Amino acid sequence: MAKRLVADEILEEWIDTYGQHNYVDYKLRALAFAEKCCKEGIITHDEKFSAFLLHGSIYSRITNCRYNTGMYKHVECEWENEEETFLAVLHEKQEFWLSWKDHTEEYMKNDYKPSLRPTIDRIDEKEGYSLNNIQVLTNAKNCAKATSFPHYLFTVVNTTDPTKQQTFRRFDSKGAALKHIGLPYSKSDTGRFHQVGNSLFLLQSEDVTLGRTTIEEYENPEDLSYTGSFSITTEHPHGGTITINRNFTYERMAIILKQDQEK
Repeated sequence: MAKRLVADEILEEWIDTYGQHNYVDYKLRALAFAEKCCKEGIITHDEKFSAFLLHGSIYSRITNCRYNTGMYKHVECEWENEEETFLAVLHEKQEFWLSWKDHTEEYMKNDYKPSLRPTIDRIDEKEGYSLNNIQVLTNAKNCAKATSFPHYLFTVVNTTDPTKQQTFRRFDSKGAALKHIGLPYSKSDTGRFHQVGNSLFLLQSEDVTLGRTTIEEYENPEDLSYTGSFSITTEHPHGGTITINRNFTYERMAIILKQDQEK
């Protein structure tokens, strides 16, 4: 149905001018909206591709936040309609719009290199998407920012030597922690272990590790569970004491440090 919004000749003109950008439904809606804004004098002809990209980016943020997708899980978004939000940006966030157009120009000059595509970024990651909390970042810088928060890596178990002392280390970013154990990418704050070689590792953000927030609700289709034990020392009826080991199972865990210190 979305293709009916754009005449074949207009789509062909866009492809000739801006290249092939996998014009799926939401992108066709963005294209149609950019053409409409240009026709009504809201934007100029030279601003059409910038409008197309911004409309699509707003739509993605609204949709991903609404359905708690990936890194947008538990992120609030005050926007409900991409067209209304786009017009609000033009009227209320002129510096943002100018920056978006500058980034779009660089993106186009560099043959639409994906890392240079402009994206909407939250200035304060603790807050959701609102007109007062957005800035423009390239796709590459936005992805790097998403993993730049301090993380702790705990060596929970060494299977070759279970008696070996547990250790932890603080890293400046999640990417650095994952690189240290040879993993390309993984979520943090899931309460799940990462097994690498003979060791089990737990990866947590600094906020979780220092007790500022809790691990996220996370559904694991593998339905994993882990087994631990603790010792109970009690008096023996006939004198002396005895130690009893009690096993327990758990699905997830978090390690909270009382003080921010490194071993």
